[in-house]
Amino acid sequence: MRSLRSCINGLYKLSGPSRKWVCLCVLLGVVRIAASLSFVWVCKELVDIVTGTSATSLSLGITLMIAIMAVQLVCGVSYSYCEKYGLLRVQLKLRETLFSRVMSSEWSGRETLSSGDAVNRLEEDIRVISELLCVHIPGVAVTAVQLMAASAYLLMMASGLAWVLIVIMVAAVIGSRLFFLKLRELTADIRSLDSDIQQLVQENLQNRVVALTLVGTARVVASLGALQDRLRGRTVARLNYNAVARGFMSLGFMGGYAAAFLWGILGIRSGAVTFGMMTAFLQLVGQVQRPVADLSRELPHFIHALTSIERLMELEELPLEEDAEEWRGDSAVGVKFEDVDFSYPNVASGDNHTACAKVLHGFSFDFRPGSMTVIAGPTGAGKSTMVRMMLGLLRPNSGKVVIYDENGSRLAGKCTRGNFRYVPQGNSLMSGTIRSNLLLASPSASEEMIRWALHTAVSDFVYDLPDGLDTICGESGSGLSEGQCQRIAIARALLRPGGVLLLDEATSSLDPQTEAALMDNLRVMVRNASDSPDGRSGVTVIFVSHREAVISGADRVLRFS
Repeated sequence: MRSLRSCINGLYKLSGPSRKWVCLCVLLGVVRIAASLSFVWVCKELVDIVTGTSATSLSLGITLMIAIMAVQLVCGVSYSYCEKYGLLRVQLKLRETLFSRVMSSEWSGRETLSSGDAVNRLEEDIRVISELLCVHIPGVAVTAVQLMAASAYLLMMASGLAWVLIVIMVAAVIGSRLFFLKLRELTADIRSLDSDIQQLVQENLQNRVVALTLVGTARVVASLGALQDRLRGRTVARLNYNAVARGFMSLGFMGGYAAAFLWGILGIRSGAVTFGMMTAFLQLVGQVQRPVADLSRELPHFIHALTSIERLMELEELPLEEDAEEWRGDSAVGVKFEDVDFSYPNVASGDNHTACAKVLHGFSFDFRPGSMTVIAGPTGAGKSTMVRMMLGLLRPNSGKVVIYDENGSRLAGKCTRGNFRYVPQGNSLMSGTIRSNLLLASPSASEEMIRWALHTAVSDFVYDLPDGLDTICGESGSGLSEGQCQRIAIARALLRPGGVLLLDEATSSLDPQTEAALMDNLRVMVRNASDSPDGRSGVTVIFVSHREAVISGADRVLRFS
C-alpha cells in the first residue's frame, strides 16, 4: 500500500486533462455560493420589512430576490453541464493514454497483469478517478468555500452560535474519521476481488466451448459464486463502517440544528433577535451543516479513489520499450543468435530479479538471408522463446541476437521489428471483416496486393464467401474454421513489408493437401521475391513447426532436443 503523499502525487500526474474543467466548475460554484448567501440576506431583509423592523423598499427586495434566483439557476445548470462534459472528456483521455501505455510497455513473457485485471483498471478505476477529478474535487473545493463563507456570515451575526456549531461539527467529523484506515483496506480488497471476478468471467466466456466439453460449467459457476461471496462479505463490512461514520455526522447535524433553533427563539424572547435574523440563522445553519455533510460523504469516495489511484499508477509505471530509429533491411534479412543465454523471470516467487531454469544456454545459429528454415522440437524446448527474441520482445541474459542484411546490422529490438512478417500461434484474427483484418498489416494495400496475399496463403476461398472480403468474423475469427483463420492470418502477414516471414505453428490446423500447397507457394515467393508487395530482392522464411510436410520442404532444420 502506497503512502498518502505518493497517491496525491500520482493523482496530480493523472489530472492533466481535467485541470481546466476543475477550475471552471470551481469558479461557477463560487459564484453560486455568493448568490446563495446574498439570497439569505435578502430573505432576512424581506422578513424584517414585513414585520416593520426594516425600512428598505419591499419592491426592491423582491426584485433582488428574483435576480439572485436567476443567477443561482444559470450557475447551477452551467456547473452541471461542465461537470458532465468534463467527466466525459477526462474519462476518454485517461483511457486512451493508459491503454496506449499498456500496449507500448515491455513484454517480459511472464506478465503479472492479466487481461481481465487490465480491463477492470481501464474501465472501473478510470471511472472512479475521473469522477474524483471532475465531480468530487471541484465539489469539495466549492463546498469548503461555502462552509467558510457561511461560517463567516454566521460569525458576524451571532459569534456565540457559530462557535457552538463549530465545536459540534468538529466532534462529528472526528467520530466519522475513526475508521479511515479500515475503510481503505476494505476498499483495496474489494477492487482486487472485482478484478478477479472480471478475469474469471472474461476467460470463461472466451473459452466457453472448453468449459462445455469438459463438463466444467458447474465448477466455473461455483468458483464465481465463491468469489462473489467474498466480495459480498467485504462490501457489507464497508457498508457497516460507513453507516457508523454517517451516524456520527447525523448526530452532530441534529445537535447543530437544535442549537440554532433554541438560540433563535430565546433571542426573540429577549428581544436580541428579530424574526428576519431567526430566518437567516436557520438558513445559515443549513449552509454550514450541509457542506460538512457533503465533505463527510466525500471521505468514502476519497478512500475508494486511493485504491484506484494506486492501480492506475501501476499502469502508468509500466516500463516502456526503448525508442530507437527504425531500421529495415533493403534486401533479404538474416537473423543471427550469438552465444545466447536466456531464462524467464521468476514471477511466481514474487521476485522478478530471480530467474527460472535456463531456456537457452550458449545458443548460436544463423538464419541466413533468403533461406527457408524450420525450428522443430518438443514443447518447452525454447522454440517460441526464440521467436520472441527475434521480434525484440525478449532480450537475452547474455549474448546477442542480430538482425542483418548485406548493408548493415542491428541488435534485435523495437527498432528492427518492422523487418518481420509474423504469424503467431493460435487464432489471432480480430472482430470485424476479413478485409479489416488484412488491412491491419498494411492500411494502404490495394485489391491486387490483397488478392496476391490470399492466393499465396491458399485463401482463395474468401472470394467464394457470400460477402467476400467483407465477410464478418467474430471474436477470434468465430464463423470461420481454424484452418481458414490460420490462412487469413498468413495472408495478413504477407501484406506487411519485411524481409523475414516468421510463422509460429501457423499450419497446425491445415490438412496435408492445403499445407503442401502453402509450402509450394512460399518456396515460389522466396525464389521470386520481387513478386511480393514491397518488391524486395529476397525473403527469409522461418517456420516453428513439428509437422513433417513443413520440415521436408525446408532448406534447413534446427532441431531442439
